[in-house]
Amino acid sequence: MAATDILTLRLDPATSKRLARLSKATDRTRSRLAADAIEKYLEEQAWQVDAITEGVRAADKGEVVSQRSVENWVKSWGTPRELKRPR
Repeated sequence: MAATDILTLRLDPATSKRLARLSKATDRTRSRLAADAIEKYLEEQAWQVDAITEGVRAADKGEVVSQRSVENWVKSWGTPRELKRPR
């Protein structure tokens, strides 16, 4: 078995009951469900942080699009003369 760390956390009673119900319904331990949820959360947060970091780097290099260009592009959506995404 792979090495694991133990984490203790506090849940409000309503959340704890929901977790217990899901555990029973899925035949998975509360610990496994919590670990899966934390892993998914970390993946989502890492994606967001990476995207923000990439955006800041691009802005630092001057690789930006004017707000006016973006507004015009969005206004064109669904029209016969829809504009290409500004770069």
